Amino acid sequence: MSNRWRDVLLATVFLLCPIAACSDQDASPSSGEPPTATSDSTRTAASDSTPTATSDSIPTAASDSVPATTAEATSTTALPIDAPDELGPFGVGRSTIQLTDPARERPLTIDIWYPTEPGVTGEPSRYTFAPGIEFASDVALADVPIAADDAFPLVVYSHGSGGLRYVASFFTETLASHGFVVAAPDHAGNTAVDVLAGGGVPFEQSAIDRPLDVTFVIDQLLAKSDDAADPLSGAIDPERIGVAGHSFGGFTAFATITGFAADERRSPPDPRVDAIVAMAPATQPFSNAQLGAVDVPTMIVVGTDDVTTPVRPNVTRPWKLTETSPFYRVEIAAGGHQSFTDVCWYQEGLPALEDVPQLIIDAVDAYAEEGCVPELIEIDRAHDITNTYTVSFFEMHLAGDRRYEEVIAPGAVADDADVTVQLKEDGANSIAPGA
Repeated sequence: MSNRWRDVLLATVFLLCPIAACSDQDASPSSGEPPTATSDSTRTAASDSTPTATSDSIPTAASDSVPATTAEATSTTALPIDAPDELGPFGVGRSTIQLTDPARERPLTIDIWYPTEPGVTGEPSRYTFAPGIEFASDVALADVPIAADDAFPLVVYSHGSGGLRYVASFFTETLASHGFVVAAPDHAGNTAVDVLAGGGVPFEQSAIDRPLDVTFVIDQLLAKSDDAADPLSGAIDPERIGVAGHSFGGFTAFATITGFAADERRSPPDPRVDAIVAMAPATQPFSNAQLGAVDVPTMIVVGTDDVTTPVRPNVTRPWKLTETSPFYRVEIAAGGHQSFTDVCWYQEGLPALEDVPQLIIDAVDAYAEEGCVPELIEIDRAHDITNTYTVSFFEMHLAGDRRYEEVIAPGAVADDADVTVQLKEDGANSIAPGA
């Protein structure tokens, strides 16, 4: 089990999209991923402006691709940069806040990970699913002050259907350690808690709520950064904003750029978003015209063996239709749908705990079939590849550090049989087959 996790008391099912929910036959992703948690205060989220708020936290292959030239593929090597698949130069703090969007009367629980000064000490941050069911992070500290630095880029992370806001801490913690503020809401009505309780809202409702949640989170984080009395004062650069998401969260990332309409409701595009990363995204609900309208730097990372949101059509359609530049397509050989979450860590930790309900163990085991079985890529390797590409992408397109192009450009580094990289840029396409 990764040494980044202790006391995995977590209960589970926050994971992402139930297998049948986002399959080829389904035009819409359905239930299966994240909500909840609270904490105390620190330099990352205390006051709120417009909304009402309570806080006890913060001070397969390359199928269906366009014509391409071949080159060699990738992996992190010794470069004069901070390795993107490892923790970066900053420590990591985490705070949890609760806000209510007054326009929708919609309460949201939001986790915020942020850079801290190296060497800062404090209590480990605890990810709480329910009273007595929690785990402590080996990376993030609870509610410690944010680093006194220039304003940082902001990335909003969107969990998958039936997931939780912290279900990809391997990614959110690592990104924060590289100098990013990362905020992740529980999408109320579409979380693990909702699913376990036998509830949840229809796809059409969540498909509108989710991108509106992202826009609301951006609004509130920027308001905090503008508030001289807030722990986040001056911490966020409003000109450097990205969105990342997994499964239904990948859909959400695209929807912040394209906008989306369903059931006579509409979520408009958010012009503040400068770049998106979609992990194992569910893209079938988008029209050809919507996918063709994507106009910001984009990266899709997917597992070749994903049966929930398979490469065809969830990657092949946007790859053909989207003309944005650059557009990276990263395929992890033998990757599954849960290769982009922490579910394997939960599965490893649960047997050591007492009195965990069998329902929870069964749910975790079911999700683990899509990420933790011998036929699929080893989970820490999948996480390393994911962080290598996603962190490098945001370093380039939000932080403005072009040195990371050496890591993720097709053929730029060493051959790697675990990953295939394709890039569309200014109408030209290249491919780096690792296998």
